[in-house]
Amino acid sequence: MDGPVVDRTNTAFDEFFETVGTKVRRALVSAYGIEVGTEAAADAMLEAWHRWPGIASMANPAGYLFRVGQSRSRRHLRWRRRNQPFSATEVAPDRVDRAELMDMFRGLDQLTPIQRSAVLLTRAYGLSYAEAAEVLGVTESALTNHIHRGTKRLRELLEVSP
Repeated sequence: MDGPVVDRTNTAFDEFFETVGTKVRRALVSAYGIEVGTEAAADAMLEAWHRWPGIASMANPAGYLFRVGQSRSRRHLRWRRRNQPFSATEVAPDRVDRAELMDMFRGLDQLTPIQRSAVLLTRAYGLSYAEAAEVLGVTESALTNHIHRGTKRLRELLEVSP
């Protein structure tokens, strides 16, 4: 391996992986589905490992790694359909009604990837607007627009009143 030797024995990368890595993985899975999103997130975190000194000093490493994951997802999407539907059997346990869950996943599948990611990161995973905007590499006002449009579209698709 070329380049300077980096001490990775400390817990800095482990903490980074637990916090930022989780956010990046959730954002990529939200955008690309479980299979492609997980692979893209793994690729992004491998990039973080190899470039740790530079990543650690970045102002927005989550946004950078999300973009890396987006780029790497192309390799996984090459032979697949771009908008694969979400699989309720892989994501949710038996604690909710399957019919309602399937309707929700079908509705999420109708959103754009950025709307789906914005809605899931804030509503399902509980990230603040600032955290979600940072991960997705957009401004908070743009994120707010994506959330508003995504939830409005979901309400229309699921025929739910606000």
